[in-house]
Amino acid sequence: MVNFFIAQCRMAWAFSHIYGMNEIYTEIAMLMPIALKVLVATICGSIVGYERERRNKSAGLRTIILITVGSCLFTVASFAAASITGDPTRILSTIVTGIGFLGGGVIMRDNDKLVGITTAAFIWFVAAVGILCGMGMVVTPIILTLGMVLMSVFFTKFEKIIRRDDRD
Repeated sequence: MVNFFIAQCRMAWAFSHIYGMNEIYTEIAMLMPIALKVLVATICGSIVGYERERRNKSAGLRTIILITVGSCLFTVASFAAASITGDPTRILSTIVTGIGFLGGGVIMRDNDKLVGITTAAFIWFVAAVGILCGMGMVVTPIILTLGMVLMSVFFTKFEKIIRRDDRD
């Protein structure tokens, strides 16, 4: 998938320069595969964001979608730049670092316990899903997203059972 996108970028660039077209036509030629990647990232972000919003968490629907789509777009830009410079990992590694700082910002201390760790983990997860979408994957990010949401719902109910048993 990644090699296909890099080849597509090179082909669009070469086509526009050989036939004297300007950069606008190159962007239009590259838009459809990028739009599909952004659509998949938006769907995955919406699924996770809806679950977080429904439970009234600090990173809700809009935030999760923005993180997923932003990671997707940075990944697309990284691989587009790699078609010229050859190294897509430089931007990808900064996505992980930046998301770590964003996730660290939602972790707060509330009296004797830390809150927001799960939200930070979800932010990190959706950034990874966005990277997968930006790399051109479609099925894998959707399956991972559905699996993570189902695990979150299951373990939330399981934690309530454990807490109820502790009170007895």
